[in-house]
Amino acid sequence: MRHGFKKPKFGQGYDAGRALMRKLTVNFLMTGKIRTTIARAKAVKPEVEKLVGKIKSMTEADKNNLLNKLGNVSRLEDRFKDITTALSTVKSGYTRIVKLGRRQADGSEMGELTWAYPVVLTDKTKKESKVTPNANKK
Repeated sequence: MRHGFKKPKFGQGYDAGRALMRKLTVNFLMTGKIRTTIARAKAVKPEVEKLVGKIKSMTEADKNNLLNKLGNVSRLEDRFKDITTALSTVKSGYTRIVKLGRRQADGSEMGELTWAYPVVLTDKTKKESKVTPNANKK
């Protein structure tokens, strides 16, 4: 029985559902927005809200919890700094869901999970590559 259990299962099983939530959360933290179905956005929103609270305080226990929830957090450390600086004065309500209408393929209600307050994410992961346009032509 599912008394008092409000999170949807998505019909994939326990491990697949956890992997989906982890993937959606990491993608949201990396890019700042995700476009998905309304049901998935509603399921991932509370997870992101809780993690942002832990990112802001960042005690040793919070670091361990983030590692448990997100896996390898070394690639997200720059994002954590950006999130902390942008949302330091905000108490709650970090994200919002914007409805986008129905998907044409199957009619699923689509939505976009975004930050409710402006969070500027710095791109330190991109490396500049010097490419000469005529290097390969002879």
